Amino acid sequence: MKKKKILIVEDQLIITMDLEYMLQELGYDVCGICTNYDDAISAIKTAKPDLILVDIILYGEKTGIDLAHEINVSHHTPFIFLTSHADRSTIEAAKSTNPAGYIVKPFNRNDVYASIEIALNQVETKEESQSIFLPDGKHKTKIPMDDMIYAHAEGNYTTFITTTKKIVLRKCLKEVAETILNNKKFVRIHKSYLINTDAIRARSASNILLNNGDNLPLGRAYVGSLC
Repeated sequence: MKKKKILIVEDQLIITMDLEYMLQELGYDVCGICTNYDDAISAIKTAKPDLILVDIILYGEKTGIDLAHEINVSHHTPFIFLTSHADRSTIEAAKSTNPAGYIVKPFNRNDVYASIEIALNQVETKEESQSIFLPDGKHKTKIPMDDMIYAHAEGNYTTFITTTKKIVLRKCLKEVAETILNNKKFVRIHKSYLINTDAIRARSASNILLNNGDNLPLGRAYVGSLC
């Protein structure tokens, strides 16, 4: 199994060294160590960690709270706070960023391992609930819901158009809508088309233009489904 990549954002050298040793001993890949906000942003872009450990107090003007807000806006990577502070105001500020965990210093190996595994499991569980599995040859392919653009039916066969590939199943569109794409973001726009509303770029009275450039017909009977 591929090691999970963890980025450390901490400005105290002794803590960083101890934490790096713990993580490596536990079988994680430490993909970077940063001491301030700017370096951390650069490292997130290049290393693409699975999880970030963030000290609330960092070197420089911007704090770990500032970094957490930016992560939520631009990177959507789970993070766990490291801090010596457990006062009400600090905890309230941390809560506003929706962290995957909160570890109070001094911490030990068991604290770190438990927090990381729970955080990673929550992420994996969320990803599973937001994905579908479609037969593709001899295997099933996992496709995030956000990557599914639309489904096009021809008789008893439906073609799924995703951001990366096309997959054809022997299922009618009604069955697809009820069992596979039974998510409120997918709507019927025509007797032969079911689309992801998040993929709409523009629409007219009779057509829907999608982000991938495909222009699909909008049936009269289905106009209300987009309201």
